[in-house]
Amino acid sequence: MRTGEPLLRAHFKRFVQAVGLCRLAPSLRRRLARAYGARIDLVLATGEPGAEVAPGLHEAKLNYLHAHEWARSADDVLRRRSKLGLHFSVAERTAEAGW
Repeated sequence: MRTGEPLLRAHFKRFVQAVGLCRLAPSLRRRLARAYGARIDLVLATGEPGAEVAPGLHEAKLNYLHAHEWARSADDVLRRRSKLGLHFSVAERTAEAGW
């Protein structure tokens, strides 16, 4: 273990708990906190993740990607802005594209 790593883990754990003020499942809270850090308030602008369009992909994240990361297509979201496309089935990719 590297020097300072336990302290970083403790800080991250406190950050994830603070994000827990909005009602999210712990696994989603951790994933969003790890992916977006301090920008998580922009992802959760409404305080809720919204509908789950595909597994692990909620409306709030799609809105954030469109507004702040210039994602304009399903491919932008699934392959360039996240790696969800590596794990989604054809039906799940189609659901995201339909949103």
